[in-house]
Amino acid sequence: MKKIENEMLDLVLMDIVLKGEMDGIETANKIRSQSNIPVVYLASHVDDRFLKRAKTTEPFGFVVLPFQEDELNDVIESISVI
Repeated sequence: MKKIENEMLDLVLMDIVLKGEMDGIETANKIRSQSNIPVVYLASHVDDRFLKRAKTTEPFGFVVLPFQEDELNDVIESISVI
């Protein structure tokens, strides 16, 4: 979170599994509450429980791991249009 506060970021790619006290969804929620930086989730699998929690953070997209570069580019390009 300190890095996000000190940097001028255009986008955050957030894995749902993080080391530390918060998972990626909790971290994204905190980011979104403090800034208007778009968050795109990276996940190795997506289930209903994850989707329900993740949607509360108003993500700009989901990318399932492993991904092809063009898949990530498509998500990023869709954000730049907004």
